Amino acid sequence: MFRDFMKIFGLALLLAVLLSCNTGVKQTNEKLSATAFEQTLKEKTAAQLLDVRTPEEFDQGHLENALNIDFKDEQFKSKISALDREKPVFVYCLGGGRSEAAAEQLKSLGFTQIYDLKGGIMSWKNDGLPVTASILPEKADLFTDRDFDQMLHKNPIVLVDFYADWCIPCKKMEPALNRLKEEYKNNVLVYRLNVDEAKALSSKLKIEGIPLFHLYKNGKLVKVVEGYQEESALRDMITSI
Repeated sequence: MFRDFMKIFGLALLLAVLLSCNTGVKQTNEKLSATAFEQTLKEKTAAQLLDVRTPEEFDQGHLENALNIDFKDEQFKSKISALDREKPVFVYCLGGGRSEAAAEQLKSLGFTQIYDLKGGIMSWKNDGLPVTASILPEKADLFTDRDFDQMLHKNPIVLVDFYADWCIPCKKMEPALNRLKEEYKNNVLVYRLNVDEAKALSSKLKIEGIPLFHLYKNGKLVKVVEGYQEESALRDMITSI
């Protein structure tokens, strides 16, 4: 009887030890504001800072000491696998979409401390935080503050889709937006605005994450919606005013 009890007790103790080993490694995957991202980056020793934008975007200015690995690179997963899984990884892109997807890949690879910059380098700049100087010739914006004001002045109702060519959900929504543009052409201007071609305006409006939708009526902003939207949701947004 006593021997059977000791066997059961021993098995229970072994199970407890195994469970404690499995739960011993805590995985952190946090989305941080720009100021929190900067502060946490300073606090963490041996931090790895990862910029997942394209090389061209990177050369236009980046966070100091960042490593550039393009999220769209076919070898992206194998390249990030070379990073140290036991050290913190801080990841960012332009608006937060690519870095969020990259953070999920890092998590799947077993990285234990992942910090994602909410709103990307756009939010970082909006908070007045430093970036390196561009090594590329500065490109003039193709869409300016004046263009934007004129557009709002000429059209009573305007739905603005802030997007970028690299933004996957933005591309998915393009057909729906084209249909809505045609459907409401007599009453509403549906305008797709590329944030990479309107950097000054994007900064002025404090655009951070994309896709982002602004609905204007008589020149005034009346509704803001962020993230991927179904066509029906965008239609409801338009008809709500």
